[in-house]
Amino acid sequence: MITTPPRRRLLGRASALALALVLGTGCSSAPGTPSGDGPLNGPDYNDAGSGDVCLPAKPGATLTFGGDELHNYGKSKVVVDSVGLTEAHGVRVVDAVIVPAANTFIGYALHYPPPKSNLDDVGTGWQHRRQATGATIAPQSDKSKLTHNLVVAIRVTGTSHVGMKHVMVDYHVGSKRYRWYNVLSLSVETRKKAC
Repeated sequence: MITTPPRRRLLGRASALALALVLGTGCSSAPGTPSGDGPLNGPDYNDAGSGDVCLPAKPGATLTFGGDELHNYGKSKVVVDSVGLTEAHGVRVVDAVIVPAANTFIGYALHYPPPKSNLDDVGTGWQHRRQATGATIAPQSDKSKLTHNLVVAIRVTGTSHVGMKHVMVDYHVGSKRYRWYNVLSLSVETRKKAC
């Protein structure tokens, strides 16, 4: 069973997943990459890489990876430049959208677009989704009732050791470039029916 996690801001950490949660390692930026100290890095940013979502899928499947929020803690709008994956093996991004949501995230699903059961909790948000690349995110207060749920469609292209370490978002504020990483990595089990 795949569940939709509640807003990360309400918990301060990534929620426990019904599938699997395994402790992992932290993250760091390589020299020459955009700064990691930008306005999308909120109170749980130091948890990046701290858990793993495991989903069963065959090569060719497209998964929904939608358990993250892009919250602008700064004072100026941010513009998303790109969405990618780090340390990706046998997976690639085929779509990335931002969905307005009030209380929950779309979460994780075995296909994309996500099933109706994942969309119910975000109400009409899915119809108002927008492409992540090029999207602007205005500053938000900590008490904001609306969030920006990042939902990434990930195509399975490999057959073994399939997964990625992070979803990575490059963005800018004016002339300054930044990089954001999500908290959970992804493992895909291509040979069994369950993780």
